[in-house]
Amino acid sequence: MKDIDKFERLNPEIKVNVFWYKAEGVHPLRISKLKRERKVRLLLLENKHYCLVKNFSRLVSMQVSTHHAAIEICDRCLNHFPNKKALEKHEENCQNHDAIRIVLPEKSSILKFKNHKHSMRVPIVVYADFEPFTKPIDSSQPDPDRSFTKAYQKHEPSGFWFHIVCDGKKSRPVLYTKQTEGENVAEIFVKMLRDEVDQVWSSEVKEMILSEEENSNF
Repeated sequence: MKDIDKFERLNPEIKVNVFWYKAEGVHPLRISKLKRERKVRLLLLENKHYCLVKNFSRLVSMQVSTHHAAIEICDRCLNHFPNKKALEKHEENCQNHDAIRIVLPEKSSILKFKNHKHSMRVPIVVYADFEPFTKPIDSSQPDPDRSFTKAYQKHEPSGFWFHIVCDGKKSRPVLYTKQTEGENVAEIFVKMLRDEVDQVWSSEVKEMILSEEENSNF
């Protein structure tokens, strides 16, 4: 592998990316940080044989997408994009991270948090919900540089509801419905929420009493 560095120094127009294969599919092994037009991709087999990859999309597409057409794939993270322009925009940020294939949890898998001693109890929790109107969008067109999704409606908040739980005690629920067309419901939500929180903080503060075990964990 170290000989590839020497090869790149002797061939200033070429950069070399190396991939390897295991049961989960193709993974990046060595991704060049050089900015060069000509890119060579190699697939390492059994840690001793290199194969030239002529069509990277055909090699990797089945493991990253169910879309059967040709796609553009990032060498560093194996994310896929509909066209080269979208890929180039992604690579501007991706090149600042390590080369690694992103693996998501399997379907129906469950993630559990076990180290509860590392958690911190919060004094105030806010539960909130917005209700929107949906308005049709007639002038929207799909952006081929991002996706082929066409937006056909816009959600505008028509009202909200929230209540505050402070030290296990619930405050009175706050409900608001839009009164006029020009009202900024999101701005009203922030103002009313701030007023409610100020009332909570201005109330009597009691000393926290912890058990020996709670003190030890804290």
